[in-house]
Amino acid sequence: MMVLGLVIQQEDTVAGVARRLNDQFATARFPRTAAYKNLPILAQNGHVRLIAKGPPNEPTLDRYGATPAGVEVLRDWLRSTELPPGIRDVLQCKLEFITADDLVAFIQIVREEEEAYTAAYDIAHSAVVREQRSRRAKGRPQDWRTRLRGIQTKDTANLSGLMSKRLEHLREELEELHEEISAGGSDGG
Repeated sequence: MMVLGLVIQQEDTVAGVARRLNDQFATARFPRTAAYKNLPILAQNGHVRLIAKGPPNEPTLDRYGATPAGVEVLRDWLRSTELPPGIRDVLQCKLEFITADDLVAFIQIVREEEEAYTAAYDIAHSAVVREQRSRRAKGRPQDWRTRLRGIQTKDTANLSGLMSKRLEHLREELEELHEEISAGGSDGG
């Protein structure tokens, strides 16, 4: 749906959609191939159409545009009350299987994720502050689309902040467990 939504927003090449997907949804960490794989499928389903073929042997420069059917599919998805199955938390899954030997490496993974979410929070929070200052300085209401972007940025900051705190607590508890194991105070098997 993200790929379809980006093409609805603006006709683009496969490479352009891939770049925008990464830029606009960086925290979602879509695979680099998401646009490349999904645009042809969306075209087969009649949701997008090939507007211009790129140079020979350069499918990344094929340009796509949305079809009315694609716009309707996205609208239906936006209005749907169905939510996808719970987001899989990879760290929680990995916790089920790590051993004492894996603990140090796993703590480093948690630390890196914590740092990434902290950085994402800092960026989003700074954008929220800039947007609020700009709105006050202009002294006039913003159009709804600009306001919606501000709400989205605020939500990103909140989510990133919560994830950063969650990972900080997880890391601290894992470090405490590692210290206990290292001191011989807990069964490492």
